[in-house]
Parts: sequence; structure tokens; C-alpha cells
Amino acid sequence: MLPLLWLALSAPPAIIANAPVSILPAEVAQRLVDPPRCLRASCVGNEWQVEAMPQIPSGQRRVGADDLPGAGGSLKFSNERRDWVKAQGSNARVGMQYGIQALKTRDTSVRVAVDTGYRMQGYADDGTAGTGPILRGQVEWSHALGTRTRLSQTTKVETGQSGVYLRNSLLFKTELMPDLTLSSGVEMRRDSDVRSRNKTDATLNLKYAF
Repeated sequence: MLPLLWLALSAPPAIIANAPVSILPAEVAQRLVDPPRCLRASCVGNEWQVEAMPQIPSGQRRVGADDLPGAGGSLKFSNERRDWVKAQGSNARVGMQYGIQALKTRDTSVRVAVDTGYRMQGYADDGTAGTGPILRGQVEWSHALGTRTRLSQTTKVETGQSGVYLRNSLLFKTELMPDLTLSSGVEMRRDSDVRSRNKTDATLNLKYAF
């Protein structure tokens, strides 16, 4: 494979000019000749604006405002309250996350994050059942109840072209002994389009550290 790749890259222009006509579909050949460029996250909340996008090669489809959840509404984050911006990527979805540490004290922490992205695989990674542009939100709350006990809650929600998916987890964790921890929680999942995904689970775990 490598020798063939080297030959293709080192062939003189005359050979390439006389090469047989490609049997690839036109849109695939166009991507090979002029691949799309990734957008830089140079601004907050305006990544989907048409004027901020590079020229799309012929035969490729541009993602417009009508493809986004919320009827093309604009989402904005204050530049003064942005604690982190990071890329998100997996086999299921790609996107960019913006987050703030809304509250931080000795006993209490509140973190809020918003993601804009594209889902490539449904039913995965706490997401909706379909593919396409998505908007995600997440809130993490944690509070200490004394020196050995903590109560925490994580809420995740995603919306897109395939409805809304919600996952909410409530966890109570207490240290019975230095090496023994008891945790109990309730987790709820809801899908507006696929009712069979709706479920509520309760857990009780006793963990001993050897």
C-alpha cells in the first residue's frame, strides 16, 4: 500500500494528465481535489454564520440556519464569563463546548456547559435517535453535607432534528469508614421521539478500597 501511495504522490505531471478518467462519483472526486477546511473557533456563538464559513466546493451541501435546532436562533455566551472552550469528538458526534464555573465555594460547585455540534450516530453518548446538527446543554451541581457526605446532580439535554433527549442523575455518596463508601442514586432518561428509551433506574453500591 505504501509503495503505491508513494508512486501516486511522486508521479510527474505528464503521467497524471494522461491518467484514465476517474470512475469515482463526481462529489467524491471533488472532495479529493478540494477537501473542505475545518472552521476555527475564533468567535463564541457564531460558528454557524454563513459569512464566517469558507467557500464550499461545488457539489457539497452547506449547513444553513434552517438545519439547526431552534429555527436558526443565535446562541451567545458572554466573553467575560467563559471559563473553557474545548473541542468534542467521538465516533458518535463532533462539536465545540463552551462552559462556565457558575459557582465555586468550599462546599458547593455549579458548572454549566453548552455544546454546538453534529451527531453522526444516533442512540449513543446520551443523545437523540437521529443524526444531524445538535445543541447540547449540561449542568453539574455538587454540595457537601458535612465532611464525609456529598450530594450531586448532573443534567444533560440534547436537541436536534430528532427530538429531545434528557438524562438526569442524582447521587448521594457518604464515607462510612476511611476505606468504605456507600453511594445511592436515581437516574432518569427521557426521549421525546422514542418512548422505548424512557427509563428510571435506582442504584445502591457499597465500595471497599483494598
